[in-house]
This record gives sequence, C-alpha cells and structure tokens, in this order.
Amino acid sequence: MTENKVRMAIAFGVVGGFVLCCICIAAVMMLGFLDPKDGLSLLKDFAGVFSGLIGLILGYYFGKKGDG
Repeated sequence: MTENKVRMAIAFGVVGGFVLCCICIAAVMMLGFLDPKDGLSLLKDFAGVFSGLIGLILGYYFGKKGDG
C-alpha cells in the first residue's frame, strides 16, 4: 500500500467516522432516548472538537494546486 493510499484511507476513516457519529447522535435524539437540548449540545461540542481536523483533511485533498 502506497503512502498516498494510507493517507486517503485515514482521511476517509476520520471523515466517515465523524459523519457516522453525527448521524447516530441525531438518530438517538429522534428516537427519544436523548433530550433534544442535550443532543444539540453534544453535536455542537462534537463538531467543535473535530472541525479543525476535518478542515485540515478537506483542505489537503480539495485545496488548489499551484502551477509551481
């Protein structure tokens, strides 16, 4: 496995894990097992923690390529 493929797998894992956790929190709120105020607070905290890492990954893969 090349170094670029390892980076890509890690990036997909982090972003996919973030999305999956957000979906799980939203589903638990919709099913009524979590108070909506507590669930929204949890989503805000979770997004705040991971936003820097997600931004770094998206910037790396979708940033502009310079001509040199």
